[in-house]
Amino acid sequence: MAASNTSSIVQRFGSFEVDPRSRELCREGIRIRMQDQPLEVLLLLLARKGEVVTREELKDRLWPVGTFVDADDGLNTAIRKLREVLGDSAECPLYIETIPRRGYRFIGPVEEDSSRPIATPPSIALSSVTVASRRKTVPAGVSASRAKTPPLLQLLVAAVGLASAVWYLRRPLPPPHISSYTQITFDGQGKSSGGTDGSRVYFCLDGGGIRQVAVSGGASEPVPIDLPNPAFEATALSPDGSSMLLGSFDSGPESGVAIARLPGGSVHYLADDDYVVSATWSPDGASVAYSTANGDVNIVHSDGTGFRTLTRVGGRRVAARLSWSPDGRTIRFFKDWRLWEMSSNGSNPHELLHNWRPSYASCCGQWTPDGQFFVFLAGEGPPGNQIWALDERRGLFRRPAAEPIQLTSGPTNWGSPLPSKDGKKIFSSGFTDRGELVRFDSKSGHFEPFLKGISAEFVDFSRDGKSVVYVSFPEGILWRANLDGSKPVQLTEPPVHPLQPHWSPDGSKILFMATSPGGPFRSYMATSPGDSFRSYIVSSMGGTPRLLLPEEEKGAEDDSNWSPDGRKIALSNRQSVRSLQPVAIRILDLASHHVSALPGSTGFWSARWSPNGRFVAASDDVPMQGPPQFRSLKIFDLVTHRAWVLRLAIFASSHVWSRDGRFIYFESVSDPKGVFRIPLKGGKPELVVDLKDFNSWGSGVFWMGLDPTDKPLMLRYTGSDDIYALTLEEK
Repeated sequence: MAASNTSSIVQRFGSFEVDPRSRELCREGIRIRMQDQPLEVLLLLLARKGEVVTREELKDRLWPVGTFVDADDGLNTAIRKLREVLGDSAECPLYIETIPRRGYRFIGPVEEDSSRPIATPPSIALSSVTVASRRKTVPAGVSASRAKTPPLLQLLVAAVGLASAVWYLRRPLPPPHISSYTQITFDGQGKSSGGTDGSRVYFCLDGGGIRQVAVSGGASEPVPIDLPNPAFEATALSPDGSSMLLGSFDSGPESGVAIARLPGGSVHYLADDDYVVSATWSPDGASVAYSTANGDVNIVHSDGTGFRTLTRVGGRRVAARLSWSPDGRTIRFFKDWRLWEMSSNGSNPHELLHNWRPSYASCCGQWTPDGQFFVFLAGEGPPGNQIWALDERRGLFRRPAAEPIQLTSGPTNWGSPLPSKDGKKIFSSGFTDRGELVRFDSKSGHFEPFLKGISAEFVDFSRDGKSVVYVSFPEGILWRANLDGSKPVQLTEPPVHPLQPHWSPDGSKILFMATSPGGPFRSYMATSPGDSFRSYIVSSMGGTPRLLLPEEEKGAEDDSNWSPDGRKIALSNRQSVRSLQPVAIRILDLASHHVSALPGSTGFWSARWSPNGRFVAASDDVPMQGPPQFRSLKIFDLVTHRAWVLRLAIFASSHVWSRDGRFIYFESVSDPKGVFRIPLKGGKPELVVDLKDFNSWGSGVFWMGLDPTDKPLMLRYTGSDDIYALTLEEK
């Protein structure tokens, strides 16, 4: 075996310690016997932690040239044995991440120590000093009981004892870490955990319905609730497990915060606010705090009395995912994808982790029952990335840790963390964001893979029919390729996340939108109501995207679209994403750079030019927490200056003109789910594709396009989503 060039510094990760000099791996001080190949792999991965080490490099290290062995099979065996020793897995890696077709990467946090100090417990240190001093001060023939320690030595002993005590009280405590993962649901459906009573975990399916599963895993069962379309979040279950906080997506006289008794499911309402964003129990279960869409945070007793407003966090910047601390003093929440906290009486609302990783979005936190850790989600993509913990263990001389600790890593994204009743586990939905681009075949009546079934959305075709652009999912990268998907060319790089790209009629440029400069670029699902989109143009041959309008231009350019002659661009003007401010459509003349309003377009957005350039179709603006949706389309005749409204009677998304301009296609996102089309002059929408059993997915969840022959294109969800029990250890 070739000599290793790994570091000689002792490295610690989790409960493990590696000494490259002695080639020893220890766990909690106990040496672990390992074969040479797995240990050599570990040493090389640690030496290049965070980097991809290729399979070829590993094989060259383990088996030099001239060694007659099946290197691929041997490397796979070495990786498998190494993961067995570390308690790791390829599906949910803690330490070793597989990079498909390339190699491996060490992803766990690593501490390095070149000195290896050995800490002696204070009691042992004091005993050693005392014994040594007595051996020096007791004369021969004199009993130890009559001997007296000199004052100077007494002071020295006291000083050593005090220093040892201070060191002991101020010593860094072992950071928490996840030691194992156990899958407890197995249906793969989208879901979010909503509470645990110690023996069961309650969760809500994305498609509707509340279910429960044993904490040890197995088949789930429905929880009957007498409430239309009930929904909840991770603070739903009361402290004693007898009741559940619920909301309903259906508006009406009985909407707002409700309490359902378990197991019977009888419901009584606490508040009738039009739109409740989040709710949480007080530690004693006597009160409920909840936030509303207008920015209020209110409190009410669990019997419905004693209502009062605690604070207002400001307009559209609503407080979401409320969580009440176990000691009852603090309420935490998130707004604008940052964690906030305030006193439980509503005073002093402020950002919790000011300036911590500004490019990260963070949300959805909860305390462990003992209050020692606050676990939450954070990442550069939409929340649902990785689980972190804020260490809040306190002592007489010990301050809480200033920086959060990352608990999970790797390709699996995580949902809202839910600590178990004993604080030893975290329940969370682990999911993979993948999709398959498909096209509907009217002859077979089924969706078939398109562009070899790549995971991509927002597909648009060049006028000459030779090229295509799309946005890869979930990476959010804009690509240009030949019509058959060959010779792809990358046009953007993260953190830019393009949405709704459109070819210019001459094929030279691509128009797209992304969130405004000064913050992270995000997709629909990662935006907050305060974010605004801007329009960008990039050459179809590649280059740096540039703003469509100057930086100083006020407002936003949402979902812009070329005119068929390429001389104008229709764009929406709104103050912020899904804001309550009126939205309208503007027309930009590219020759004069003049921007004019489209008469009668107030309240409508997402303009789409008809193929002949005579009409513009725009959707009404429905302010919602989620992907943009609409219930009607307005048609503007640019020749006669007339306009009319097409009533759809259903929530819809993604309107697209047919190739001949006679119909407008759209996706229904409410029952009945499907792809519909409606004639230009109006009428009853016609069902084109039934989507009852189709699971659409993407940055905006709802996206539908048409190929040049009017065949519907969609992104079908092919990932998985199940609840896992993550074991939380502190040693």
